[in-house]
Amino acid sequence: MSNFIFAIEKINIYLLPLAVFFILISTAATNFFLILTVFIAFVFCIKNNSFDEIFKKDFFFKICFLIFFLFVIGCTYTIAEPNEALATLKKYTKILYIPFIYYYLKIFKNEKIVLNFFLFGTTLILILSYLKYFNIISINNFYEYAKLLSISGIDEKIINTKSTVFQHYIIQGIVLSFYSFLCLFKAHDNNNFILYFLSALAFINVIFLNNSRAAYIIILFLLLLSFYKIITSKKTRIAIITLLIVFMASNLSYNFKNRISHISSDLAIMQTDDYNSSVGMRYIWFKIGIHNILNEPIIGNGTGSFQQSTENYFENNNENFKIGHGNFISNNPHSEFISISSQLGILGLLSFFIFLYLLLTCPGGIMSVATSILVIVSSLFNSVFYDNMIGLFLVIIIGLFYKSKFAEQNIKNK
Repeated sequence: MSNFIFAIEKINIYLLPLAVFFILISTAATNFFLILTVFIAFVFCIKNNSFDEIFKKDFFFKICFLIFFLFVIGCTYTIAEPNEALATLKKYTKILYIPFIYYYLKIFKNEKIVLNFFLFGTTLILILSYLKYFNIISINNFYEYAKLLSISGIDEKIINTKSTVFQHYIIQGIVLSFYSFLCLFKAHDNNNFILYFLSALAFINVIFLNNSRAAYIIILFLLLLSFYKIITSKKTRIAIITLLIVFMASNLSYNFKNRISHISSDLAIMQTDDYNSSVGMRYIWFKIGIHNILNEPIIGNGTGSFQQSTENYFENNNENFKIGHGNFISNNPHSEFISISSQLGILGLLSFFIFLYLLLTCPGGIMSVATSILVIVSSLFNSVFYDNMIGLFLVIIIGLFYKSKFAEQNIKNK
């Protein structure tokens, strides 16, 4: 019996590590192992009677519950169809994962294992990305098996994008940005050439091979943060940071220049009332978001309401677009700030700001700041908790580095 219990405990230790290992490989596997992680943490909370200790004494976790509670209340007055409201509520359930991930790590003290599994899994994807980009290997046959087995969210965009492997370029870019930062920070303290090399490979992949604007900004801020932290000489620090900014600003990357060119092009065609572009659609969603806040400032239009509020906006406003309004009908405005404020009003937006502030100011050192940058920038360009994989990645990282003594000390350990 004792051997069986020991085996179960061993399995539990590897649940969260496996979830983060599969983050760029398999949506289904990540969901499976993360749900098991949360379930085990919940069971231990009941067993150890730890709800008061974890959830009542930490204001950050109260805010996590408050945000989810506002979404629950939002289901009672939403203008959306009941099935849409419930589907949206289900997506935002992942906010509740954060305190349970934190408690899981407190129980099993396996932060190093989680971190190493993340580094190993992401390194694998990084290598495959380069092999695919340079046509050294063909993994299209694997894509067909992946579709059949539903082990990853494979679609044509992933297959036809030269550097993406098993996930969309946005999530791959965001994860690789954080990975590059971690490798650099860890390499400096261990004087590890391999980690320096991997950090550089990830940086090059994001800047030269990826198209995610969020990833560009995240990796710039994280590298600035890491240089500021690890370089002790003020003159050297200023010189390297200046060189990095010049490098980014000079647009050495074709993809980076291409994205800037697309933004300029999008802005130009918007002058002709053609908003059928990435920037144009985000502008319309932002405009509708502001309209929603002005009309329902306190509590918003309710959970899952953005699509219906978009339809209502076009019905009640004469917008002369060169394309049909149907292109803009979506429940995902690609900004967490717009998404929450439209659904939950000022109450929801204020709760989210408090959530970000507590995350930024918690005693976790540089890793808390890095995690905050990751969440804030991602939230500007994506509805992160509405999105599946970005949201799952963020709740794992928040749970791992929030208020963690492990954060700076154990990152440095080999």
